[in-house]
Amino acid sequence: MKIKNLIIGIFFIISYNAFPDTKENELAVHLLSYLAQDYGSAVHNGKILSKEEYQEQLDFSNEVVRIMNDNGYDNVLKKDILSLNSNILMKKDALVVSNLAKKIKTEIISRFNLLTYPKTAINLVRAKQLYQNNCMNCHGQNGYGDGKTGIGLEPLPANFHDLNRMQNVSPLGAYNTITYGVNGTGMAPHNYLSEEDRWSLAYYISSFRFQNIKKVEGVSLNIKDSSSLSDNEIKDKYGIDDKKFLGVLATIRDNNSNPPNDGQKNQVEIYVTQAINDLKESLNLYSSGKINEAKNIALTAYLQGIEPVEGIIRSSNKDLVPEIETALSKYRSLLNNKASLDELASVLNPVISKLENFIQSKEYSKTNSSSFLISFGIVVREAFEAGLILFLLLSLTKKSNAKYFNRYIHLGWISSLFIGIVLYFILDNYITITGKLAESLSGYTALIASALLFYVGYWMHKNADFRKLTESFASAVDNSLKSGQGIPLFLIVFASVFREMFEILLFLKILILDGHSKLFVGAGAILAIMLTFIVITTTLRYSIKLNLKYLFKASSVLILFLSITFLGQGIGALQKTGILEQTPLNVFSFSALGFNSTLEVLIAQLTIAALIFVYTLFIYKKKQSEKFKYISSLEKN
Repeated sequence: MKIKNLIIGIFFIISYNAFPDTKENELAVHLLSYLAQDYGSAVHNGKILSKEEYQEQLDFSNEVVRIMNDNGYDNVLKKDILSLNSNILMKKDALVVSNLAKKIKTEIISRFNLLTYPKTAINLVRAKQLYQNNCMNCHGQNGYGDGKTGIGLEPLPANFHDLNRMQNVSPLGAYNTITYGVNGTGMAPHNYLSEEDRWSLAYYISSFRFQNIKKVEGVSLNIKDSSSLSDNEIKDKYGIDDKKFLGVLATIRDNNSNPPNDGQKNQVEIYVTQAINDLKESLNLYSSGKINEAKNIALTAYLQGIEPVEGIIRSSNKDLVPEIETALSKYRSLLNNKASLDELASVLNPVISKLENFIQSKEYSKTNSSSFLISFGIVVREAFEAGLILFLLLSLTKKSNAKYFNRYIHLGWISSLFIGIVLYFILDNYITITGKLAESLSGYTALIASALLFYVGYWMHKNADFRKLTESFASAVDNSLKSGQGIPLFLIVFASVFREMFEILLFLKILILDGHSKLFVGAGAILAIMLTFIVITTTLRYSIKLNLKYLFKASSVLILFLSITFLGQGIGALQKTGILEQTPLNVFSFSALGFNSTLEVLIAQLTIAALIFVYTLFIYKKKQSEKFKYISSLEKN
């Protein structure tokens, strides 16, 4: 198989798994919210109340079916979606249709790790101006649906003071309506507004109906529920008393509706708090017999709570993240095996306790020095991983007078930086960068790098005959890599640098959103990159003094070692996302080797190590045989 065909195939797999069509899935959630909310106004007791409304509901259902088919939903989701469509065609009871639509919506959000809350702080002052410029003409100055432009529209613009209607609309639902509009109505999509502006507008219109309601002091709600749940869903979930209902909701939709920065918490605290709440909810769901839901929310706790701030946590407490990952791996395995609640709690509660202690300790303070040191620590760690591979390859080409191949090496890291930055900003603006997406990218690129490093390590072992290497490294490479020449070198560097660079951008963004000084975050990152550059160039300068034979052997061993490490890291990353299954082992983890204490990684790494050992033994015996034949021929002569 040609290298380019292999790479095309690999990137096809990555695009299919790591880049699900987020916009399509968000649209499905939007349509399902409308079905759950408005179906009762179209059908009652098996009779159509409004032909127009009923046709709209049917159109929405058919569109969800279309999204299901185009995006390869699994059989469980397909069954529910087709059942929903059938129920609407048969004009089933509104409660049946509404509950099923809510169930499917929740499942899609969970399966595809859709963000259901704003990533930046809500700006209600700006939202008021946005409302006046974009919404007031139809919805009226005070949100009663009485704007001049809205007169004569069918249906009429929404009245944001209508409790019966608005109590079924969450800020997420309002955000999706602003984003996608509603076909067949005067509500056009406003996706030209930034994500931050759309979220601010969604919270702004959700607070209209509470302007004259007395608030209940001391009420708080985590950002995930505040954003994704409607008033009625909050009431049902938390058992809020009818007498206090409006006062509680007035507080939630106002004072506590400014995520993720409410003046008290910072980004790290918000993410970690979400993880804590999700883990606690996972135990509650399991105790209620909802095993799949418990597993999904435990996965979400890591991907949307820990993964986005992993680098920041690690820079403050290097042991905490591996401990969390190991414990959550074991927890998810116990869920699959339907362990007892006590056994699950014994694994999860220590994790929750450590996360709570981390928040309370304030180890992630935002002084200028901490901004600089955290940024420096994150970048230098990631940069040195990629820098090690650059050093190995450049030192070999330099020592072997094969600088022709340097163009491929330099093109690899330069193009990875350029493509990675462009891709990051595209994803950030058009596709939500979730923990699953970031972890999936890390996993797949690690596997690609592992395969390429193994290939080069194999080639170096194969060409370890230094009598042949006298013809120069370039000649040996040209004979071995044939028409591909330096392409494998380019791909190794590209995959290695791209993987680290994407994680660096994500971590630095979180630091800046967290309120850390951009100047000191940038200074820390620049110094880390400069230090990596200085170390690489300095070691390259002195590597010329090394014996080529020993440099070649040491490099081949290290490259094969890195191949095994990257293999473990890649599989481990995909296990964290739920793409690959995992079987925890009650043994130590060793992150430096990419070993995460799971059976799957152990088998994969041992298999590759065994292949390397067997091949090394084969090469050794072959050389001994050749040596013996050579000595025998000399003796005969």
